[in-house]
Amino acid sequence: MLRHMIAGLAVSLISLPALADEPVTIAEIGLGEDLIEKTDEYGERELERLAEEFREDLERALAGIELADGTVLEATILDADPNRPTMRQLSRNPGLSYIHSFSRGGAEVAASLVSAEGDVLESYEYSWSTPRIQDARHKSTWTDAQRTFRSFAHRIADDLQEREDAGS
Repeated sequence: MLRHMIAGLAVSLISLPALADEPVTIAEIGLGEDLIEKTDEYGERELERLAEEFREDLERALAGIELADGTVLEATILDADPNRPTMRQLSRNPGLSYIHSFSRGGAEVAASLVSAEGDVLESYEYSWSTPRIQDARHKSTWTDAQRTFRSFAHRIADDLQEREDAGS
């Protein structure tokens, strides 16, 4: 009898799907309401470009980190401000100059690490902007937003690496 119970248990364990670790999956990058409201001002193409750059920064930073099967990182650009006028802003405002018009740029971002069951395992938020207008003088359109993305991606990667090292 014991032999049959052990054999039955072994068969049931073999038939269970293995929850192996796999590379971090990144969901489609979301845009926050504040940023969506600026679509007409900045241009849809600019926002698509920002989302793609954010995804690439996350992919680079998270490369090689593995989490439980089905775990997804859901990331959102809540808001962003350019250091220089976008092409849409330049075309609509003749008084702006790409050379002479500059401002404090930056971004606000958030992300959630979600398990295969839909539970939020961890939430992250980060924002950064140029502290002084003088610091923006030699930057391109989205330099500070991109800096925010890279820094945020590395912060998440550091946290996830600690999780992986701890075996959780």
